[in-house]
Amino acid sequence: MSERDQQKLIALLEQRLGVKWADIQEWLRSVNGLDEIERRLVTGQYPIVGVEDAARRLADEIHGAYVTAGQTQAEWLDRHPRTADTLVRFDTGQAAVVDRQRRNELATVQGLSTESRDVLRTVFVEGAQSGVNPRQMATRIRDSIGLTGQQEQWVANYRRALEQQDYSRALGYELSNGHADRTVASAQRRDVSISPERIDEMVEQYRSNAIDYRAETIARTEAQGAAEAGATDSIQQAVSRGDVQADELIVEWHAGPATLDSRPDHQAMDGVTVRFGEDFILPDGTAMSGPHDPRGGANHNANCRCTKSTRIDL
Repeated sequence: MSERDQQKLIALLEQRLGVKWADIQEWLRSVNGLDEIERRLVTGQYPIVGVEDAARRLADEIHGAYVTAGQTQAEWLDRHPRTADTLVRFDTGQAAVVDRQRRNELATVQGLSTESRDVLRTVFVEGAQSGVNPRQMATRIRDSIGLTGQQEQWVANYRRALEQQDYSRALGYELSNGHADRTVASAQRRDVSISPERIDEMVEQYRSNAIDYRAETIARTEAQGAAEAGATDSIQQAVSRGDVQADELIVEWHAGPATLDSRPDHQAMDGVTVRFGEDFILPDGTAMSGPHDPRGGANHNANCRCTKSTRIDL
């Protein structure tokens, strides 16, 4: 698959996963109403339900993106003159594919469940220290749904700044919107407080913006990973069946945009090629099958925009 085709596929998967992530989080919030969260707190129950179900829904979407990538790669191989006499297909029933789905679901459920517990732990500790009542605690918990610990702090701090009339600080939050900022600026000029109802509306919009921000991050990361894994596994199936020979396949690393925060090691890899099945060796000595290989760890994978393409060397 060419670099252009790979980029188009990733863009499609990013859009799909971003929408699905936002939908999943809104569903999770719908089954965790403020009154229900408060009731669970008062009766000593765990305050949020449905996190594992939400994680499984996300895992299904990620696996769907992986399958789409595998099928797209197989279709590209099937159209190639080298395989004109061969019917190339991506077999989703293979044990390796089924095992990948299982491992992906397990990792997603564990990751989101742990993240949710960590956020709640912070909320509980800070709530106990400040002596908030159950309703206030429930409000903060509901605000936190779908966010990382850091993002939950952004939302909590934004609400605190509004409630304490620390308007200069509230105006400094990047994820606030123009309408809310105008309300804050007006209250600051007139030296008045903002009503609790209006604060709730502004915090909800801020939370929604944070959800969108996270959706974009998750969609980009998962779409790229699914695209790379699906394409690689699809080619591996074709090689195993004898549809194409591994030594005929050339894999090329394409560096992401050359921005101020791009990795020099990745920029140095732009245009580097290896035979299919061989590792790329980065300047720091790290061996990776390509961008987003888990062996690279967060040091090489977090927010990486690199891709790879495969061609048949006739």
